[in-house]
Amino acid sequence: MLARLEAVTKRYGGREGLHDVSLELPQGQAVGLLGLNGAGKTTLLKLLAGLLAPSQGRVEVLGGRPRAMRDHVAYLSDAETYPWLSPADGERLMGGLYPDFNRARYRELLGFLEVPSRPSRALSRGQKARLRLAMALAREARLFLLDEPLAGIDVISRDRILKTLVRQWREDATLVLSTHEVAEAEGIFDRAVFLKDGRVVLDAGAEELRARGKSVRETFVEVLA
Repeated sequence: MLARLEAVTKRYGGREGLHDVSLELPQGQAVGLLGLNGAGKTTLLKLLAGLLAPSQGRVEVLGGRPRAMRDHVAYLSDAETYPWLSPADGERLMGGLYPDFNRARYRELLGFLEVPSRPSRALSRGQKARLRLAMALAREARLFLLDEPLAGIDVISRDRILKTLVRQWREDATLVLSTHEVAEAEGIFDRAVFLKDGRVVLDAGAEELRARGKSVRETFVEVLA
């Protein structure tokens, strides 16, 4: 098992961000983490990334504590990190920070995502989002955690991002992607985990979801209503 959470609860003061969550994430799986804003998606991803510690329970990545395994984890925040970066800046930054950063793949991703070689001030919001995705996916990581990479950007950018994920995925890596853009993203998932109020309310593989006779979007509305 590449990563797991065992009976994990995360508290922020008196409020619970996650409650008694248990998940196993096998190698090679693409997992959709689905829920409304405030459902606990970002908290779960930050626990796996080693950016937060659980209040209760245990989190493991590659058999160890997430903080010790961060060199094997690529985390893309939902925040607009590094807004000043150009594509060339991104290559220098990531190449200096991460030994597993693949410069050739990064340049290929920039081309496929159609990110122009311009200064940051000349890039649109969608182009900056695609640039951040290229920076994350160009790593030779084992676990990729993408927090709302489709949020707040145009339809064309969302389509390019999803096509890139399908095209670039590796069988030796695991992807966890949080989103509420369910209808567009459902085609890339092997499995969907639905979160509501910090709890897992449904964890189902793609075949199980199809057997229900409903789309992921219909299931989303049903279980999260």
